[in-house]
Amino acid sequence: MIRKTALLFAACIAVCLQASAQTSAEGLLDKVIEQMQKARGITADFTLQGDERNALYMQGELKMKGKKFFLQTNGMATWYNGKTMWSYAQATGEVNITEPTTQELMSINPYYTIDKYKKSFAVTELQAARGGERRVCLTPTGHNTSVTRIVVTIATNSLQPVSFEITDLNNSTMRISVTNYRTDAALPDNTFTYNASLYPQATIVDLR
Repeated sequence: MIRKTALLFAACIAVCLQASAQTSAEGLLDKVIEQMQKARGITADFTLQGDERNALYMQGELKMKGKKFFLQTNGMATWYNGKTMWSYAQATGEVNITEPTTQELMSINPYYTIDKYKKSFAVTELQAARGGERRVCLTPTGHNTSVTRIVVTIATNSLQPVSFEITDLNNSTMRISVTNYRTDAALPDNTFTYNASLYPQATIVDLR
């Protein structure tokens, strides 16, 4: 009887510790979101690198204010003004115009994953590889997704997401490393709207 009571007590402690860790991880994400919402304007550079299954490698820049963002990589650029998105591809010479869903936005801009984590992901905390950082694992709760998990590494002092590791349904992992992260950039609204004079020869494809 005593042994059964001890085992039950130990099980209760384990459950409580697990719940506490989850709350702590969610609390961290909430602080990151709060900082993003208070930011005057966010700018960052990033490197995107695939694993041995995907030799993808590219560098780019991100500008973001509230729900709006501008994303540029080698040969591609995306503008989103909170409703409409323009995507330019140098390879095709086309600008596609869409009104993306939340799922589509999360697949394009990983910061949307953090902002929408409560509705789309279960949260757990992983052991961090370095001091001053914490790693949060986001596992999709729905079936309409192309990823199996996203691991976000966050610098605890600055609350800056320093990397995203995205694993897809084929078990291939893509890593996005973030540098030069700033939250005080002055970004006018036209930063997030496509300007036709940038690519006057581009073909406009309206998919709305």
